Amino acid sequence: MSPSTPASSRSVAIRPWREGDDRALAQVLPDPQSPAQLAARALLREPGESPLTRTVVAVVDSVVVGAAAVAASPAHPTRAWVHVEVAPGERRTGVGSALLEAAVAEAAGTPLEGLGLRTRIVADDSVGGPFARAHGFTDLFTTRIVRIEAAALGGAGLDRTEDLQVIDTGSVALTQAFAGWYERVNALDPAAPMSIGQVNSRFLSEAAGAHGAALWRPVGADAGAQAPDLNKRPVTAFAVSYAQRHDEEAETPAQGGLAVGGAPVGGDDVFAATGGEDATELTVGSIDGNLEDLRSLIARLSVDTPVVVEVTDAMQTESALVDELLAAGTARVLTAYTTLVRD
Repeated sequence: MSPSTPASSRSVAIRPWREGDDRALAQVLPDPQSPAQLAARALLREPGESPLTRTVVAVVDSVVVGAAAVAASPAHPTRAWVHVEVAPGERRTGVGSALLEAAVAEAAGTPLEGLGLRTRIVADDSVGGPFARAHGFTDLFTTRIVRIEAAALGGAGLDRTEDLQVIDTGSVALTQAFAGWYERVNALDPAAPMSIGQVNSRFLSEAAGAHGAALWRPVGADAGAQAPDLNKRPVTAFAVSYAQRHDEEAETPAQGGLAVGGAPVGGDDVFAATGGEDATELTVGSIDGNLEDLRSLIARLSVDTPVVVEVTDAMQTESALVDELLAAGTARVLTAYTTLVRD
């Protein structure tokens, strides 16, 4: 959300989106510098009904200088996404404030009306942050994208082969574990009720970019001499790999394209933060808060390959592990962004 302040003598025209406005905006807005900025910029598009989006454009002296959009968020329907962006030369002139007000007004009479608003900025953004907070937005949580170097976790879990299950992303066990975890870590921004099929389609399908998964299913201290069937053990942690490349010239990757114990896996160079291109991009989660189980799972997946993970303030176990690695110098933050809301 790029700012303006509400005092200006300039004449600003706010109008609905027109064909060609995307090209006009590309001429005046700086290139996105992070995945968060890239995702936010994508909201500035032609209005539509699926997802429901309303967009307005600011024009000064016949030149497009900014835009704002309000869009439905199907996965988190209690709040709508909003994004305001203004050409650098027109900031602090009132354009951003006019755009925000107009975008909200444009949503009147639609299911977007009356919803809370949600926006995302690069953490510690000295421009977008003050603008958002001046317009009633407050911080909800911060998200960090973290690169964990290969072998950063040493030999954790390497002697527990029987606890690891490499599995297809269509697995019911994975989907159920992911669903419960997703609901819990998004309690501050509640998710819509979803069936198991919807969870899989939205987050774990090939269309969502998921290419492989692993579950940590420990035997348990009270198992006795005979370990129960792997498929009947509770899941304590999971990892899902995204956007992996299957090189024809490379050795065959582990099942589903997920690197396990050093099995070769290629990166797609799709992770848009410097330092993440050669790493396996993972979503990781702890189901029961057991730090050692999460540590063991990630250790098994990063023997020879760096991994990139995303953690929010609400992910207590995941954040604790990341903080430990950052302090040890075996991980680094690639980028961070803050989600703000106005209810």
